[in-house]
Amino acid sequence: MKRNIYILRHGETEYGREKRYLGHTDCGLSVKGMNDAKQLACIFMESGVIINSIFSSDLIRCKSTVNIAFPDREVTFLEELREIDMGNLDGLTFEEVKNKDPEVYKKRGENIADFIPLNGESFRACQQRAIKILNYIIYSTKGNIVICSHAGFIRALLCSLLNLDLDLKNIFNIKQDYGCINFISFDGSNFFVEGINLKTLSVKAIERLD
Repeated sequence: MKRNIYILRHGETEYGREKRYLGHTDCGLSVKGMNDAKQLACIFMESGVIINSIFSSDLIRCKSTVNIAFPDREVTFLEELREIDMGNLDGLTFEEVKNKDPEVYKKRGENIADFIPLNGESFRACQQRAIKILNYIIYSTKGNIVICSHAGFIRALLCSLLNLDLDLKNIFNIKQDYGCINFISFDGSNFFVEGINLKTLSVKAIERLD
């Protein structure tokens, strides 16, 4: 029997739209981010979709999003669903890194898949972690699932599911707005990406990907 997986990006954070390396740094939602989460609540309520299990990153921005979107529901919070670990770059703006350590900035841009920030992880390691935890979740549950995570984590996972190279172009061509929904189906053996960066679950809005 076909199962649906809805992978959500958390709402906007207190850092807003700054270009910042935000990995495991814990920060809350902005006012807009809370509204993003409320909008998710409305979308799922209006869709009539039955959700059997809910999982989330254990970082505050995801916890807050999922608790607003699915009030009074049991949620399993997992460290494995966290954003890519940016190590010593975590919390710094792109400009700060570019000015203070241009060589690190350059090397990451040249090999984003395998570049490892000091005390952090590469996108490839994040992708492997994402695949592993998705498989754990799907094979340890039944029915439809919601997963709330982060843009980098989700992009790395979608690259794998879409059989795309884990390079700079592919990673950042996968748009992930705050509070968006990524719709994946599972037929018991294979995952299928049905929609990316959605703001609704109406049938007409779900773009089926070749």
